[in-house]
Amino acid sequence: MTQSPTEFAPPSRAALALTAECIERFGLIAKGERVAVGLSGGKDSWLLWSALQTLRGLGRLDCELTAVHLDQHQPGYDRATFEAACRQFGCDCEIVSVDTWSRVEAALQPGQLPCAVCSRLRRGVLNRWCDETGHHKLALGHHLQDALETLLMNLLYGRRLEPMAPIRRGDRTEVATIRPLLLVPEAKVKAWAEQHRVLVVPCPVCDNQEGAKRAEIGLWIDGLRLRQPFLDDAVRAAIYRSDVPERLGVHRPAAEGDCAVRSDAEAWLQAPTAALGAIEDTVSAWRSA
Repeated sequence: MTQSPTEFAPPSRAALALTAECIERFGLIAKGERVAVGLSGGKDSWLLWSALQTLRGLGRLDCELTAVHLDQHQPGYDRATFEAACRQFGCDCEIVSVDTWSRVEAALQPGQLPCAVCSRLRRGVLNRWCDETGHHKLALGHHLQDALETLLMNLLYGRRLEPMAPIRRGDRTEVATIRPLLLVPEAKVKAWAEQHRVLVVPCPVCDNQEGAKRAEIGLWIDGLRLRQPFLDDAVRAAIYRSDVPERLGVHRPAAEGDCAVRSDAEAWLQAPTAALGAIEDTVSAWRSA
């Protein structure tokens, strides 16, 4: 039996702190910008939405947020569960309906997995939508595990040392892709989703693929984590510290005073639990706005 979700799934203090740190360290969101938050229906994107909305509602983030979801017409797509999750979060989501799946099928070579082709098409559609609707940034829910998997994929199969960038400009539009959860370990995302029984919509295609290299590398990383329990901390410190060279594409310093997150976000998130009581009132306010 499927458990009913809780009415609201506030992000953990750790996830909030790491999200605020990522936004501030890499200058992901400037004051007054319009940011589209890509909701896939997975737990990562819902945590992203919850964290950004909470930071914004508490006055720690000065920007406009719009939830957007792409219906790719994939076989087996569970639209009903996605809409139920939107209700759980009080989210008025813009749904863009474009049949990219037929184009993916037509482009696949024998034995080729669809994920890479599908993601490029999805990103292109969302970037175009952002450009047409006046959104400056597209926020995606990639976290630290995604970053480590991408680094190893690029190293072992792409023969290049290229980490996942917190911010990257599109080739054909002025819309930048940002990843505010990039410092958040996957374990914290999973724990949050389980605690609040977040409704999750799995990808009907990718989640059923066998032999995917990314899944294989994920298992390697899990094995490494058994030997090195502080693997996530080590990766975060090595790849995403503030002095990472610009040539690696991960250091995007913002002009002083230009970042949308206030510099005291970290201190606020370390305040006693009683000081965070405003979260519930703030959440109610932005849900009913």
